[in-house]
Amino acid sequence: MDIKRKIIGLSAAWSVVTCFFLGLLLLLDISGHRESLQLESSIVYEYTYERALINEVILHNFVELVETDLNNFEAIRRYAKDMREHYPHVLQFQLLRRVEERQVAAFEQEMRDRGFPDYRVHGFERGASGTEPGDVLYPVFFVEPLDARGERLLGLDSYSVASNRTALIQASYYLDVFASDPYALSDGEVGYRLFHATDPARSANKDNLSYVVTLVIRANELLPPLPHLSEGLRVTLYDGMGNELLQRRDRSSEDWEGLLLPVIADQRTINRFGQVLDVLVEKQLRWSEMSWPFGLVVVLFSVFSYFFTQQSYLRKKDAERELIRVNEKLRLERDLLEDRVQERTWELVKANSELRRQVKENRSLTQKILSIQEEERRNIARELHDEMGQSLTAIRTDSHLLKKLTSKDSKSLLHQAAASIDATAQRIYGVTYGLMRALRPSALDDLGLVDAIKGCVATFHLDSIGVELHLSIKGALNELPEDLNISCYRLVQEALNNCVKHAEASNIWLRIERLEDPEDRLFISIEDDGKGFDWRSNATGFGLIGMRERALAQDGDFKLRSSPGQGAHIEVSLPVGDQVTPAHLV
Repeated sequence: MDIKRKIIGLSAAWSVVTCFFLGLLLLLDISGHRESLQLESSIVYEYTYERALINEVILHNFVELVETDLNNFEAIRRYAKDMREHYPHVLQFQLLRRVEERQVAAFEQEMRDRGFPDYRVHGFERGASGTEPGDVLYPVFFVEPLDARGERLLGLDSYSVASNRTALIQASYYLDVFASDPYALSDGEVGYRLFHATDPARSANKDNLSYVVTLVIRANELLPPLPHLSEGLRVTLYDGMGNELLQRRDRSSEDWEGLLLPVIADQRTINRFGQVLDVLVEKQLRWSEMSWPFGLVVVLFSVFSYFFTQQSYLRKKDAERELIRVNEKLRLERDLLEDRVQERTWELVKANSELRRQVKENRSLTQKILSIQEEERRNIARELHDEMGQSLTAIRTDSHLLKKLTSKDSKSLLHQAAASIDATAQRIYGVTYGLMRALRPSALDDLGLVDAIKGCVATFHLDSIGVELHLSIKGALNELPEDLNISCYRLVQEALNNCVKHAEASNIWLRIERLEDPEDRLFISIEDDGKGFDWRSNATGFGLIGMRERALAQDGDFKLRSSPGQGAHIEVSLPVGDQVTPAHLV
C-alpha cells in the first residue's frame, strides 16, 4: 500500500512537471515570435517613418519655392508634377491664401485676371460661402493636378472643411507643419492633408499676404504593400487621435489555426514632421508555427521516463546496496590517496628545506668570498703602497739627486737620463696609485663613506662626457659597519660604471639614505634617463648579477626596473642592525 501511494504521488508530480515544461516551451516560442514581430514592426516603422519624412521634405521644399517666387506658377507646377511622378502617394499640391470677408471680391477679380474667369470663393458645399462679416477664409488658388476635380477645388474655402480647421489655424499661427483629420478620398481610400504657412518675413513677395501650402496624402501608401509583410501579420495605422487610417492584413491562414493561442502586438509612434502616426503590428500565433514536435518529444520523453522511474523505484533496494558497496570502495581509495598525498607532501617539505639550506649556504659562501676578495684587495693595495711606493720614492729621490749633480750640464746624457727616470717613476706612481684606489679606496678608511662616494663619483668625470649627476646623501652614513661600507661603495661604483658605459644617459639620479625608523636600513637608488634595456633577457651581463648577489649576501633587497627607451632604475635596501628582512629579487 505504501509503494502504491508513492507511485500515485510520483505520477501526479510527473504530470505537473510535464505540463510545466510544455508551458515553458510554449512561452519560449511566444518569446521568439515576439522578437520576430519586433523586427517586422521595426521594418514597418522605418517604412512609414521614411514616407512621413519624404512628405515633410517635399512640403518644406514647396514652401521655399513659393516664398522665393510666388508668381512663377510654371516653376511651382513643374515642381509639383515632378514630385507626384516620383511619389504617387502625394495626390495633390494646393496653395491657399488667407483672405478676409471684405477682401473676397478683390481676390476673385485678381484670380479672374490671372486666367480663371469662373473663379469664385465658395464653401464646402459649392455655392455657399458660409461666412459672416469679419470672417477669415482660406480659398484654394492653385491646384496640381489641374484636372476636372482640381478645377472644382479652385476657390474652395479650406477653412469651411471641418477636418481642416484645427491644423489650418495651427499652421498659420506657428508657421510649421500640421496634419488634418483623416477623411475619405474620392476613390474610397483614406487620406489627410499637411498644412504649412509661409513666412511673410522670408518671402520674396512684398505684398505681406499670408499663404498656406497644402499636400493631400494618400494614407494607403504609408504602409508597405502586402507582398512585403510576413504571413499572419495585421498592420494598422492610426492618426494622433486614435482614428484608423489604414489596415493591411495577410489572410493566408485560417482562423482556426490560431485556436487557443494569443495575439502578440507591437505599437510604435511617429511624432515628427507635423504628423502623429501610430503603427500597430499584430500577429495571431498559429499552431503550425509553434514547436509542437518538441512538445511531442517532451510528452513521449516524460512517458518513457515515468515508466523507467517506476522500474527504478522497484529496484531501489538493490541500487542502495550497490551504492553502499561503491561508497565503501571510494572511501578506501580516498584514504589511500590521502596517504600518498601526505607522503608526497613530506617529500616536498624535505626537498624545500634542503633547497633553503643550500641557498643559505650559498649566500654565506658568497658573503665570505666577497669579504675575502675585499681583504685581498686591501692587502694588495697595502703591498703596492708599502713596497712599490717606497721603491718609486727612492728612485725619484736618486733621479732628483742625479739631476742636481748634473744641473750645470743640462744637455748631457746623464742629466737627460735622470730626467727620464724621474718622469717614468712619476707615471708608474700614478698608475700604481690608480690601482690602489681601485683595489681599496683609501678615502673609505680615512674619511668615511660619504667622502669615499664623492671621490668615486669624481673618478668618472661625468661633466666631461655631458652627464649631469643629481646626488642626494642623507643620514648617518659614516657610522656604518665595515662590510656595509664596502658593499655600498661597490654597488655605487658598479652602477655608475654601467651608466657611463652602456646607458648613454644625460642625467643620473643617485640617492643614498639611512633610515633608522622603524628599522635601521640603508637605501641606495640609482636611476638614469638612458636607452634602457630588457631586464628579462639574459644579456644583462655579470655586473648586475654581481650587484644582486652582493645585496642578497647582506640579506638585503635588490630591485631593477628598465625597458628599452625608458632608462633604468636600481633600488637596493640593506639592513644595518641585527634584524634583517627576507631577501628577494624583483
